[in-house]
Amino acid sequence: MPESKTIDIQDITIHYLEWGNPRSPDLVMVHGWTNFAQSWGEIAAKFEKDYHIIAPDNRGHGQSEKPGTGYHLQDFVQDTKELIEKLDLKKPTYIGHSWGGNIGTMLAAKHPEIISKAFLEDPVYWKFINSFVTSLPVGLSRRNRPESEILAEAKSKGLTDEETDQEIYRHHHFSGNALTHLLQDNRSWALECENYLRRISIPTVILAGNNAMGGAMIPEEIDYFSNITGENVDFRLWDDTGHGMHATHPERFSKQLRDFLENNSNAN
Repeated sequence: MPESKTIDIQDITIHYLEWGNPRSPDLVMVHGWTNFAQSWGEIAAKFEKDYHIIAPDNRGHGQSEKPGTGYHLQDFVQDTKELIEKLDLKKPTYIGHSWGGNIGTMLAAKHPEIISKAFLEDPVYWKFINSFVTSLPVGLSRRNRPESEILAEAKSKGLTDEETDQEIYRHHHFSGNALTHLLQDNRSWALECENYLRRISIPTVILAGNNAMGGAMIPEEIDYFSNITGENVDFRLWDDTGHGMHATHPERFSKQLRDFLENNSNAN
């Protein structure tokens, strides 16, 4: 089981989970919007013998503080930068999913002195221009779903009491206000993202899910970014899955991550 800890960053309290030996190489795992640190649990369990892992709850999510404002991408990047510095992590590899992939894109471009590599799972780039319309209603509907409905569904699936509690938490842990601001205040990222992608100089893998199955990038977008980024940025399309690779294909995800950590391998 990971250790549950908190740290004060930018005048708010950030909660994080910690696995492994602090003397081992450092990994930072950052979740996407409406998710939380424990979503990395299955992946972290595969790496904790060899690595020291830190997974924060982003501001507005999980057990971290939920301020009324401060949900621009730069705020999340600064949170992550200060987390790395205050915990004295030694140039960790950054692993981020979805919004966590966006954080990692900007972090890799602006602060290559802080992290050594980036492994980004289905970041949201061009799609962000309309995510306020397409994603916000879904997220808020999930956030506002009555507990009685979640309990009934859990019972029909035969979930244990612990699994049921986790489902309730998964639906309700994030702030609706945080999600609204995050999606509303960052629409310009769809146009700005390529400027940061061009600047990435550290070894970086960007996994892209199949758009027809819910992946965040369309094929033309992947082709465009592949042509404007340097050789150190490796785009990999997963045809058989959508947005959540590490949840639906944990073994494949872990293998590619381990190859990247140990060899900078481009093998699929």
